[in-house]
Amino acid sequence: MREFPFALDARLHAAAQMIRPQSRVVDVGTDHAYLPVWLVKREICREATGVDINEKPLQKARRTVEKYRVEDRVHLVLSDGLKGVAPDGFDDIVIAGMGGESIADIIENAEWLKNPQKRLILQPMTNAHRLRKYLYRNGFEIELERIVADKKRMYTVMLVGFSGETFAEPSIAMQYAGAAAKGDGSELAQAYLKRQARSLSEIAEGLKKAGIKPQEQKEYNKAADEILRMAEKISKQ
Repeated sequence: MREFPFALDARLHAAAQMIRPQSRVVDVGTDHAYLPVWLVKREICREATGVDINEKPLQKARRTVEKYRVEDRVHLVLSDGLKGVAPDGFDDIVIAGMGGESIADIIENAEWLKNPQKRLILQPMTNAHRLRKYLYRNGFEIELERIVADKKRMYTVMLVGFSGETFAEPSIAMQYAGAAAKGDGSELAQAYLKRQARSLSEIAEGLKKAGIKPQEQKEYNKAADEILRMAEKISKQ
């Protein structure tokens, strides 16, 4: 494989590993267009499109595209999410580097993503549990989650497909753990699950101190215990 002058950060590298070879890729929120350029230079895909909602990031993206001389293979589009993107133009859709609720909004506004042939690679910076809840309730299956560390923080990268199977009210444990418990058994996956369990315990403790919602306190504590058991199971793999 040819040497390449820049490396992707841990989050984008994990996303890149989920791309199907020779698929048509769109990167939503592309910023500098590092992912599309990296993918075509590595010949993982023949062409890719970077999308951003603002012109300023696209100017940075154009400089990257021109610097690495891939103007014929990396296309840039000014668009609010996927609204300006042709539904039949892409196989793998990357939405990374934004909040989970923003990612859910982008998916909600692109009905054509409800197609088993499409693959979503999602990397929420915050509120991953809210994104998972949206996915579960709208027929999407989280097939895999990779936990990565970047600048002393942990992030999840989700591989998602449309199955049509919905959960009207996914459990709290499902929302906070996702498919991380089915991951590669890494120490990072264990650490992530333990962190999620701590978050739930802290929510329960906050409700207890406020003297409100005793039933929700029990539900959060129960979910925390369930996720801790998931982490323990991973450690024995």
